[in-house]
Amino acid sequence: MSAYMRLLTPMTDEECLLGALDDFGFEPSMIEVHDTPVPLVGYQGDRRPQVANIVIRRQHLGPGSNDLGFVSSPTGYQLIVSDADRPQHGDGWLSQLHVRYRAHWAEKQSRIEDAERRRLEDERRRVVEAQRQAVHERAKKLGYRVEETREGETIRMVLVKRTY
Repeated sequence: MSAYMRLLTPMTDEECLLGALDDFGFEPSMIEVHDTPVPLVGYQGDRRPQVANIVIRRQHLGPGSNDLGFVSSPTGYQLIVSDADRPQHGDGWLSQLHVRYRAHWAEKQSRIEDAERRRLEDERRRVVEAQRQAVHERAKKLGYRVEETREGETIRMVLVKRTY
């Protein structure tokens, strides 16, 4: 029976962790993701007391391997790996995984920032259009005609009223 150990990771985002695992060849079909931790299985098919939220089953790791798991904690995911699998999936592998995780994290932050920028720009455009419409309506009520020109992002509105 193999002894399992927990290795702390600074990885807190599930999406980025799954992306990093995919970079290492663990396709989504090979990875189980659970809201509630599930038991890991040893190389002989025996259930272990160790549980994990993200599990890569032993058949995807190679002959004689135990399940590999990541358990969610308030400080990030902890890698659960057996002593027998530690040479292949231990500290060195974990540091390489963390490099890929950071790359996915940076991409995700960039996507979030881009989405927020687009949202703010759309909101700004809606406000400008609402103000423009309000000026047109108010001018019409007062008997004015609006001549509008655009210069890049600037809207120039001139109110014209004919008196005879």
